Amino acid sequence: MSEPSAPWNIWMRPEWSGRGPKPTYSRAQIADTAVRLADADGIEALSMRKVAAELGTGAMTIYRYVPNKEELLELMIDQCFAGAELPPRTGSWRADISELMRGHRATLLRHPWLSRMTVSRSSAGPNMLRRMEFGMSILDGLGLGTGQVLETFLVLAAWVSGSTDAELAEREARRRSGVDRDAAHAAIAPYVEQVVGSGAYPYFERTVREARFRNPEERFESALKLILDGIEANLPGK
Repeated sequence: MSEPSAPWNIWMRPEWSGRGPKPTYSRAQIADTAVRLADADGIEALSMRKVAAELGTGAMTIYRYVPNKEELLELMIDQCFAGAELPPRTGSWRADISELMRGHRATLLRHPWLSRMTVSRSSAGPNMLRRMEFGMSILDGLGLGTGQVLETFLVLAAWVSGSTDAELAEREARRRSGVDRDAAHAAIAPYVEQVVGSGAYPYFERTVREARFRNPEERFESALKLILDGIEANLPGK
């Protein structure tokens, strides 16, 4: 039986021990190259061989830096957040955590494969830990227990990843079909009218008749407000 993969272990190994020749490539350079390839061709098409070819070397050379694809993915996830600035503190926990979550979403949207990775696996690289530490510092002082501070941050981050993944999946489905949103709505309109006209689904009918279409940014902001309202309503002393 093979041993379970432990991609976090890459952070325990120094890039260079200081002895012997300095490495030709850095982890950041390898990760940046892999991110560019994944952005262009999709995460499914990524391979160590392609990363090596892009760097102008052989796959066996890359394996000396990153021993397997799981650790490469760990590097890639963390590298995506390397340039994501932490927002300035305003003194309002809601404003600060909202801006942090907006930045999280923006990073996910820049790399269409990244949201699925953050939904399906946890990452603990220095850039991810830096963001988590900052988020927890925002939530600290609200009267939550230590464990609740972490849980609250993780709930917010997981929601952003999940909602962004759904948004990107919808966008990709439209791209593959070649049908824009208006045409897609027109195509399903007869069925929607049939369902609404049946009278069997009054809440759905009311939504169809009365609700205003909101773009992804508006839906994100509305849902974020609802989540923060729920957190605030359950703070000690409320």
